[in-house]
Amino acid sequence: MRNVRVFKWVVVLLLVVACYGAYKALNSPIDQTVYKVEKVNSQVSLYVTEGSAGATTAFVYQFYLVPPKVTEATFLKGIGDKYQPFLSTSDGNAKIAIRDSAIHLNVKGDVYRFTNGASYSITIYLNASPF
Repeated sequence: MRNVRVFKWVVVLLLVVACYGAYKALNSPIDQTVYKVEKVNSQVSLYVTEGSAGATTAFVYQFYLVPPKVTEATFLKGIGDKYQPFLSTSDGNAKIAIRDSAIHLNVKGDVYRFTNGASYSITIYLNASPF
């Protein structure tokens, strides 16, 4: 009988820990703000966000392709669900050049994620170096 009682308390404790972990994951401390917006063509704009998880972490800059009719507030609400970044980097001074509906990026620093399978039939060229 005593083992059953201990088992119930262990299950309750594990459930509390799991609920706390889910709460922390859903209420992530990462704060993203719109850092820069560039018009690529009449069908798409390039949004760059600056993300921070607090005073002891470095900024992360994420690049998104978004329809130009979307407002900043709507875009920020849709991050993660509706809008996914094609580039995540530590370089806040990445050079952006837009020519003939193609995006040319020159990044110096860490590239955490890059996918060239972007939507809207946009070609993305990335030149990255660690320094």
